Amino acid sequence: MSLFSAKLRLSSLMTLAVCATVALTVALQLALVNHFAVRQSREEAQLRLQQLSWQMRDSLNRVIEQAAGDARLLTELPAVRSARDPDSARKVLESLQRTFPDYAWIGIADMDGVVSASTGRMLEGANVGKRPWFTTGMRGVRASDYHPAVLLEKILPRKPDPWRFVDVSGPLLDEQGRPAGVLGLHLSWEWARNHARRLLTPALREYGAEILVVRDDGTVMLGPDGLLEKKIDTASLRLAQKGMTGSMREVWPDGRAYLTGYSQTGDMLDSTSLRWSVLVRQTEDRAMEGAVDLQRRMLAWSALLTLFLIGAAALLARRLTRPMAALRRAIEQITAATDAGRAPPPIPHVDGFLEAEMLSNTLRDLVRSETAHRKALLAMNESLEAAVAERTAELQDLLLRDALTGLPNRRALLETLPEAMGRARRVGRPCALLFLDMDGFKAVNDNHGHEEGDELLRQFGARLLQGVRKTDMVARLAGDEFVVVLEMLADAVHAEDTARKLLALLKEPFVLRSATVSVGASIGVALHRPNDEPDLDAWLARADHAMYAVKRTGKNGVALAAAV
Repeated sequence: MSLFSAKLRLSSLMTLAVCATVALTVALQLALVNHFAVRQSREEAQLRLQQLSWQMRDSLNRVIEQAAGDARLLTELPAVRSARDPDSARKVLESLQRTFPDYAWIGIADMDGVVSASTGRMLEGANVGKRPWFTTGMRGVRASDYHPAVLLEKILPRKPDPWRFVDVSGPLLDEQGRPAGVLGLHLSWEWARNHARRLLTPALREYGAEILVVRDDGTVMLGPDGLLEKKIDTASLRLAQKGMTGSMREVWPDGRAYLTGYSQTGDMLDSTSLRWSVLVRQTEDRAMEGAVDLQRRMLAWSALLTLFLIGAAALLARRLTRPMAALRRAIEQITAATDAGRAPPPIPHVDGFLEAEMLSNTLRDLVRSETAHRKALLAMNESLEAAVAERTAELQDLLLRDALTGLPNRRALLETLPEAMGRARRVGRPCALLFLDMDGFKAVNDNHGHEEGDELLRQFGARLLQGVRKTDMVARLAGDEFVVVLEMLADAVHAEDTARKLLALLKEPFVLRSATVSVGASIGVALHRPNDEPDLDAWLARADHAMYAVKRTGKNGVALAAAV
């Protein structure tokens, strides 16, 4: 019985050793996955939400800018300025409405606030003198914030979502420059709802991504039904209202953890812009679903591997102890026969020398089996580590590359800019940041489809690469925004010349699959001199402001940002 117990102890020890080795390997593997895959999945999800926030912000800004431009254009048209013939003025207004159906109502009111001409003759003869758009429009071209329909609610066609407007208005001046009335454009909020639906692909909606547009007082203008036109107060909203952009993890009032990307629309110096906060949120559970699934799969496969190795170890232990048990049983029989005074039975197939040989062979087999087992475990461990390292490298590359153009993305840019500033200080030569925004991209998307728009973005990025040195960097921020980093410059003229060279190159037609299109670019140039303070945010902001200065002065040009 004691021999049998000893054999079980040896089997148990070997099985426990295998279990401990497998458990340690699995623990190390899961630690690596949690450290790299899970963290990078979170960062990638936050970056995706932040980019969606930027895209929605830029879209809102562009539509408000377009409405303000339409208002300025209409107030300069003779048929609208004089408004002596309501029919002629009405035709002009209705022509604009047909071109841009998002304008739910366009009208002209005289100095007493009485509507003299409007699209569809709606509200003609009604007094709108107390409406905010009328009073603000007297002072210049202004935008009025999101509000429900008051006078038009019962006139306009009924639809599932209630009518909500953003107004743009401006003064009408007669030939002598005296105020003659106010032009008002009611921009239906439906365009914002439609754009949010287009931004959220079916895959993103399936994974719980939601876009919220929040007024400055915290009222949700666009978002989930449960939050619509209710006030919220979250950390991301407070950061966005301070003009900051980024992404973060936070717990919302419903008690659930979300990853939230945030940004803010408008420009404090532009009276026609509106300050809204754009939040794009996704529940943390849905955002991290892929990484959690990977962990579960690894645990399942590890459990199967553990069971298999335990069974293999148990069989191996029995096989190794069987020769030793047979030898010991033979020795016990000889001892028992000797104690009883009987003739000892012969040791089967053994003699004195054969016992030593069997023991030697058994030990040799045990050592060989243990060595082979250890090599197999080490090889398996190395294979797992190599697979994790390869996957980590792939994820790192994906994190730093734009999926559409293959160019470095915003994260890669933010890692490169401090290095560029450091090199500028060491070598004593300035570097420059070119902030490019494509002019005409929306028209290509609308007229030829998003696939052609994506092809245009790829060709646009490739052409930027052709126009700069191999030592320079071209990155895509989001949408149709690109950044070029120039180093080892002689002076600001060198950077501006390069920008104009790129502008000329980008004006050449782009040959797409279904059409040939021409677009331009608005380029803001910001120089960083060797003695400048290494302020990354300020450098980016100067380039961005210079680019928007080009946008405001007609687009398709180059502007050099002022020195710090």
